[in-house]
Amino acid sequence: MRVSWMRAGVCLSMLVLALLASGQKKVDDWAIRNAMIGPDSPIEMSAGSSYQAQAMFPVPDGPLFPLKASVAWSIAPAVKGISIDTTSGKISVAADVKHGTTATVHADVAGGQRKLTARLFVFRPEENPLIGKWRVDQKVACGEAQELKTAASGPRSLSTMDWRFHVDQKFWVGRTNNIAAGVRRSGTYEVDLKAAAITLTNSWPANTPVSKWNFLLKDDGKTLLLHPLAAENDLESGCAYVLRR
Repeated sequence: MRVSWMRAGVCLSMLVLALLASGQKKVDDWAIRNAMIGPDSPIEMSAGSSYQAQAMFPVPDGPLFPLKASVAWSIAPAVKGISIDTTSGKISVAADVKHGTTATVHADVAGGQRKLTARLFVFRPEENPLIGKWRVDQKVACGEAQELKTAASGPRSLSTMDWRFHVDQKFWVGRTNNIAAGVRRSGTYEVDLKAAAITLTNSWPANTPVSKWNFLLKDDGKTLLLHPLAAENDLESGCAYVLRR
């Protein structure tokens, strides 16, 4: 009787392991089917910098998660001054690559089960110092003394959103992660460096008027003050959003 029970226990253990392995395979298959190149999309790199590309998949209410699978990386067609390590996915851009140069990154996942692509844009900060992701401070700067005050809040507020200016002259305002993720405003933008001015042409929400802003960069380009030339929903007159890298 003891031998029979032992055999039954071994069989049960083997069944549990098989079910776990089957469940893991399904998870992996789903992750591969939903994989993308990350963590940024598109990939935007300053000339003379490097970037670690990864194959990733989305998780509910959170950021992208690294995919546990083999990946072969490449850039095709080849672009002078831009290279990628075929195994690690580390991208390098030479210091002399021109502003606005583009490339296509390829990821061959799990021996060809998925073939992913992502666009890569190169920028030079002297051409456009606004490019990148900015997090809004909880305070706004007001008056000539730029006194920091608590920002107003409301359903249409832009003061609690992340802002991002892309190389291809697109912008968005919103949140990327968690249950509150979403886009509050998006469209295209134009920068006038001499006048320190930005023009935002909104594609979302629909029928939102064009808005014009003055900007001021501080702290070696790590802090950005955005001052609307017309009233914004949650800004007092004479105040500016405070954005930080």
